[in-house]
Amino acid sequence: MQNTYKENDLQNTIKEGEERVKSVVADIDKKVKQGQEQIQKAIADVDKRLHENPWPIVGGVALGCVVLGFILGLSKRN
Repeated sequence: MQNTYKENDLQNTIKEGEERVKSVVADIDKKVKQGQEQIQKAIADVDKRLHENPWPIVGGVALGCVVLGFILGLSKRN
């Protein structure tokens, strides 16, 4: 008779664990989808701003290339 109670308790514990895991997985999936939506919104916003005014980015890239070229040029002179 005690084995039956232990088996039932074990089965109930396993079922509760499965339900908790399913709940956690569902919550994680929901948060991942929310994160993906936020990233897509941010990318769309950046894309819109770049299309409206690309010159600061072009200037920043050009400046970065000049600085990188200067640094690499110094290392060869030594």
